[in-house]
Amino acid sequence: MRPSRQSNSPRGAARRRLGAGAFTLIELIFVMVLLAIGAAMVAPSMAAFYRGRLLGSEARRVLALVHYGQSRAIADGVPVLLWINSKDSSYGLRLPSTETGGDGPATRFTADSTIKLDTPATDTTAVSEQDEEKLGLTDGLPVIRFTPDGFYDESSVRKITLRQGDGNENALEVVQTANRLGYEIRPATAN
Repeated sequence: MRPSRQSNSPRGAARRRLGAGAFTLIELIFVMVLLAIGAAMVAPSMAAFYRGRLLGSEARRVLALVHYGQSRAIADGVPVLLWINSKDSSYGLRLPSTETGGDGPATRFTADSTIKLDTPATDTTAVSEQDEEKLGLTDGLPVIRFTPDGFYDESSVRKITLRQGDGNENALEVVQTANRLGYEIRPATAN
């Protein structure tokens, strides 16, 4: 019997180790195809997830501006207006200026182009306590009016609807709470 020839050299052992653990090109292509198929199946769900996050983020920003406007009215002791423009989906605060007699610094935000703001029509017009002025709003925009004591005027908008797309499936509302002391976010109801 002949003894078998096995190489005990370090190079031979290194070659055997490299060949045993490596992937072939076919195996790598197969794995890449499986990853591409998985990504294609998950992409629509992820897009809907990000759209929903954008809508929720915008609703939280509107609610934060409501709270900020209420705080500024209390802190400054003057009426503050939060206006909503449905045509270009913008909203902001209008603060009165005591030094100049006109409008003070304004805070303005514009919603993402996929989000539309909507407010129902109110029965009353926002006027001052003495009924001698229209509070500086000549545009006829719907407003939430914060009085100096932190409450909302009767002429204030009771609901702001934020819609993404058509229908109510992608819609949230910023509405007055049941006790009428604040606003909250909730899913949109059918009109």
